[in-house]
Amino acid sequence: MSDMNGYFIAAGFTRSQPLGPGRGGCQSSIMCAGSEEEARKRFEEWLCAQPEGETQTQTQIHKMTATAFVDKLLTETESVPIDWQAVAKQAQTDLELVPADDFDQGYWVDVNALCQPGPSLEGLRLDLPEDVRSGLNWAEDKQFFFVLSALSPPPPPPPELAEEGEGGAPDAAQPAEEAGGESDFGLAELEADFPVLADKQAAVLIRARNAAVAAWLWRNYAANTELAGNPIRIDPWCGGVGLGEG
Repeated sequence: MSDMNGYFIAAGFTRSQPLGPGRGGCQSSIMCAGSEEEARKRFEEWLCAQPEGETQTQTQIHKMTATAFVDKLLTETESVPIDWQAVAKQAQTDLELVPADDFDQGYWVDVNALCQPGPSLEGLRLDLPEDVRSGLNWAEDKQFFFVLSALSPPPPPPPELAEEGEGGAPDAAQPAEEAGGESDFGLAELEADFPVLADKQAAVLIRARNAAVAAWLWRNYAANTELAGNPIRIDPWCGGVGLGEG
C-alpha cells in the first residue's frame, strides 16, 4: 500500500425501493487508492453495492467530494508519514476502549474561533474559556484520531447580489435553484443536513487528546502555507475501505 494515497470521501445520496419514496443520507470514509479517480470509483461501487439478502434498492449519488490527505500524520510531538494499516489497527483499538461519541473529544468546540497558532499546548489550554477547557480531555495518554478538513473559501456572491449590498435578497419570484436554494435533487437540503459534504482543499489526519489540540496542531503546521486562513472542520475517525489490505 506504499504507493497508495489517502482520500477523505463524502457522498450525499438518496436510496429508494422501486415503489417507495427516496430517503436521503450521507456516508463518509477514508479510501486508499492510486488516484482520486480510482478512489471515487471504488467508493461509489462500495456505496451502491446491494447487501446480500436485503430488499432491492436503488442508490442515487447527488454529490461526492474526494479530498487528498496531507501525507503526514500530525501528532503532539512530531509529524510522520502515514502508515494507513497501522492507523486503522490503532483506530479499532481506540474504538474498543473509548465510546465513539465520548464528549471530551471536543467536536462541539468552535475551533475556527478559539484555536489559533501559538507557541505551546499549555498556552492553548489556558487561552480557552473555562467552560470549554473544563469539558475537554487533557490526559496525554488518552488520544484519538481526528480528520481535519481545510474547507474551500466560500464563493463570492453573484455580481447582481453584490451590487445590492448587505441586506439584499434574491427576487421572490426567482426559481429556487437560481437563487441558491434547493436543486431538483434536494442537494441544498443534503448539504445543510450533512456539513461533511462541504467542498475541501485538503484533509489532514491528526492524533491528539482533543479537537481543540488537533486544530491548534494544524494551525501551527499550516501557518506559512496558502491554507493558513482556510476555515476548518473536524470529524471523528470514520473508518476506511480496504485500509487493512496489503
